[in-house]
Amino acid sequence: MIPLIKNFREVIENRNIEKMNKELYEFLTLYCGFIAHYNIAGFKATYRDPKNFAGVFIKHFDKDHMYYNGIYSCHLSPYKDTGLTKAEIKREFEKIVDRHKKEISQWASGDQRKERYALYLRLKEEFEGGESHEHRI
Repeated sequence: MIPLIKNFREVIENRNIEKMNKELYEFLTLYCGFIAHYNIAGFKATYRDPKNFAGVFIKHFDKDHMYYNGIYSCHLSPYKDTGLTKAEIKREFEKIVDRHKKEISQWASGDQRKERYALYLRLKEEFEGGESHEHRI
């Protein structure tokens, strides 16, 4: 397996965009329908949040979603000296996402639930935590 695919798999399996290297960033922005977000740091910041990682980032490789960025004739050319075409690499990305999309979705949903619960507890404390609840007009 070539380093580019290994890096993509590492990002997906760890659900951590911070693990993305420069080569993967460049491949994603050149061949996978992503905008550059000015630089790699901006790209990572955009997809760091679990909701954006699951709801936007992986959807580019999910054939069942409108963000899906398919295989085009320009992707049939070789990618560097890897022995693979850009299309073959994208297909490998799709397979990796397909294997992990359910657990990524569950992870993102769980993270959102934790955020909402923490907010609920803060609000509950604010409204029940010893402050006077009288409304004065």
